Amino acid sequence: MSKDHERNTSPMLEARQKIIQQKYTTLKTVLEDMIHNDEQITVPRVCELSGLSKSYLYHNEKAKKLFNEAKTLAEKKTRLPHISSFELESANLDINPHMHHKDMLLQYEEMKRKLYETYMITIQLIKAENDRLRYEIDKGKKELKYLQSSPSIKLHINPTCRNRGFLSYKIITQRGHRIDNGIWEDTIKGLRWGTYILVAEHFSFELANPIDGVTIKNDGKWIDNKNANAYLLTITDKVKEDITINILMNAID
Repeated sequence: MSKDHERNTSPMLEARQKIIQQKYTTLKTVLEDMIHNDEQITVPRVCELSGLSKSYLYHNEKAKKLFNEAKTLAEKKTRLPHISSFELESANLDINPHMHHKDMLLQYEEMKRKLYETYMITIQLIKAENDRLRYEIDKGKKELKYLQSSPSIKLHINPTCRNRGFLSYKIITQRGHRIDNGIWEDTIKGLRWGTYILVAEHFSFELANPIDGVTIKNDGKWIDNKNANAYLLTITDKVKEDITINILMNAID
């Protein structure tokens, strides 16, 4: 995954984590108040007070566990009205049975408001991400259509000096994909408009004859070692018909 993608999705992930934590905090607060006020804990009542959905309580494992623990604790407190504080707290739960939050209704409404704000932020982030993805998809479709309209292009590599021993060269796309590792004279098929990198140790590259829309130049960058120089072969959309490009490999003395 690219760094740009991570940078784009990071705020969305943070917003989702914030929602998850706020939901859990809201649920915990409501359950503690219900236990403190000896109110029967039911799914409909918890959803009414918290603004959380039934599916959240049923399908979120952490929320379901908290709800069941609170319900068990509330039922135990109802059956045993004289149960000691030690017994209530020794259950090692995430619920404080003695916690009472002042202005409960106001606090619940504030929690609901925060959840709503976070939802809206997440929706905006998702919309922005969807817009970015649509742009990338449209861009990719245009690039694909552009490349598909390219004629068939062949590359004929011709070493002009064959007394230098073993000859080898590489042809690399701009994205780093090696499409050939030729030896001696060869013809490479399937090229399209674009830029390619040609590399050969102790050799340079040049066009055998000028072609409108085709250029080749020394990139000035060393590849693999100091004796292998990079040459950029650029084929533009001025090339309208099927063509074979003749490239000469000249020995570097």
